[in-house]
Amino acid sequence: MTFRNALAATALGTTVMLGGMTLAPVALMAQTAQPGAVEEVNEDELSAFVRATLAMSEVRDIYIERIETAESEDQQQQLIEEGNTAMMTALEDEPGMSLERYFEINEAAQTDAELNERIVMLLQEMASEG
Repeated sequence: MTFRNALAATALGTTVMLGGMTLAPVALMAQTAQPGAVEEVNEDELSAFVRATLAMSEVRDIYIERIETAESEDQQQQLIEEGNTAMMTALEDEPGMSLERYFEINEAAQTDAELNERIVMLLQEMASEG
């Protein structure tokens, strides 16, 4: 199972499409993701990456519910913006993780099978711990 599939399967992805609306820091991801080799990911960074992913997932889940019950498109858009900000705060609040490094690791996991497997295993372990 790939990291991307694990995220989809366990609903831990940071990008969510909801009726054509995106709840994720997509614009920031496009600006910060750098093509090419990523520095080696140590265990502390890997743990911080997974904790940040789980924290953003919790925020995302809260906002998805609120967006689905919003009374207007304007309210939905406002909630999407709030959700993006809250997700960014969750990421930035994780010690040892920056936005730039988060997206570097995420990008590397898409092409590095070993890193991908490490992330999947840790995601599953931390998600089951609650």
